[in-house]
Amino acid sequence: MEPLEPGRVRMYACGPTVYRYAHVGNLRTFLLPDLIRRVLLYHGLEVVHVQNITDVGHLREDAAGREVDPMLVAAGLEGRSSREIADAYEAAYHADAALLNLLPAHVFPRATEHVDDMIELAERLEDLGHAYLSPAGNLYYAVATFPSYGALSGNTLDALRAGHRSEVEPDKRDPADFALWKAAGPDRELRWSSRRWGEGFPGWHLECSAMALRHLGARFDIHTGGEDNVFPHHEDEIAQSAPLVGGPPASRWVHGAHVLMSGRKMSKSAGNFQRVTELAAAGLDPLAFRYLCLTARYGRKVSLSDTSLAAAAAGLDSLRAGLRALGEPPTDGPWASDRPLIAGESGGRPAGRAVGIAGHGDGGIEQPAIEDRATAPRAPLSPAGRTLHERFVAALDDDLDLPSALRVVRQTLRAPLPPDERRWLILDWDFVLGLDLHRAWESPSAELPAGAAALLAARSDARRTRDFAAADRLRSELRTLGVEPIDRPDGSSDWQPIDQSDDGPTARSSLVRKRSSNR
Repeated sequence: MEPLEPGRVRMYACGPTVYRYAHVGNLRTFLLPDLIRRVLLYHGLEVVHVQNITDVGHLREDAAGREVDPMLVAAGLEGRSSREIADAYEAAYHADAALLNLLPAHVFPRATEHVDDMIELAERLEDLGHAYLSPAGNLYYAVATFPSYGALSGNTLDALRAGHRSEVEPDKRDPADFALWKAAGPDRELRWSSRRWGEGFPGWHLECSAMALRHLGARFDIHTGGEDNVFPHHEDEIAQSAPLVGGPPASRWVHGAHVLMSGRKMSKSAGNFQRVTELAAAGLDPLAFRYLCLTARYGRKVSLSDTSLAAAAAGLDSLRAGLRALGEPPTDGPWASDRPLIAGESGGRPAGRAVGIAGHGDGGIEQPAIEDRATAPRAPLSPAGRTLHERFVAALDDDLDLPSALRVVRQTLRAPLPPDERRWLILDWDFVLGLDLHRAWESPSAELPAGAAALLAARSDARRTRDFAAADRLRSELRTLGVEPIDRPDGSSDWQPIDQSDDGPTARSSLVRKRSSNR
């Protein structure tokens, strides 16, 4: 692709609504911008990645057809403030994303920190005649004022009106109109003052338009999200932004398909969801789920089951075993591996704008330089090796055909090439795959005792939600199993075994090198 700004791609990714834990279906959606970013970096392009955190305004219909804010519902159910809910589940999201090697964004704007931007945007739309104030004090976008409404999703206004539930929001002029600002009821916790419409809160769709404009400018290159974001969310974003910036804000809109469990879309509301920490607690490397996602194109659904996860874990293990059979990489010379791209954890609530290739997750780790690895590989590849490299890159450039790219990796393992060349190619490609293949030669980690992984995952959740009494209780249970949790200053965790001797339990001096569910 040709970026709007030479050599630099600006990308906005719809992020999590932090009222519950993210499930692996959500994480597959967030894997999409990670893969896009890695491919662009592999081509030597700088990437500025923005991913929003929705902590207010994502209204949804409940069973009775009423609009509710899940942030406030969660706060009521858990007996905490909405701020406490947002902080706890945002921290959990960042930790879960780290388990899947997702490169943290350079900016994580939060909706509650950009309400002034949203009010200003809504005022401009009202001034241009695209919005109106209803008798109930709600500000709506009038979709009839935007003739191309529905172009992204293929909807028509007549079809939308015919399918609308007329009993919802009777103060609209047109059933297809959507909210920019909602008047706050007397008991609503999250509320802000506006100059024109009194106290209220912003609509969900307005959030992304305002935050993208603030952090990426009027026009940017790529906007990603799940397939359920196409309508109404992204359609409404375009309608809001286009009158102000002269057209759709993003050059390309890319949407990932859902994860299915038992044939149904994985969702929090349906209750059929699984967290990545649950995979870790069951003894499965979380990167096996990443590998599973790479076996399907991003626009196709992935079926999650014990069978599919076991097959993905076996595939990842065999890939690592094949690499180990080639021998360790040399430390110097033409076949020495380049520095790997490390996707560290961004911390519980990253602030500001990060710089560098790894965004908020660099953790002080020296990262590789941005260079065109796709067309100018550094190693002295043979003609056969260069052909394999070109096939891998062609798969990436064919709308992220990762299944074909994985097939090239497998073929390279068996190719009649010197071991050094095969190893170099595969480790170089892991820059995009993100499977931590450079760890294939690490010494096997000590095994957790039975039941300890689940306790570590539960303790990690207790710490992130600030339930310190539960965390202390779980630490005691882990110690009885011979496991000592280690808490890092940055909020991450590890563990080390305890020697059970006559003098009492003593933690061993060397930490276990393990990617645990507490990372």
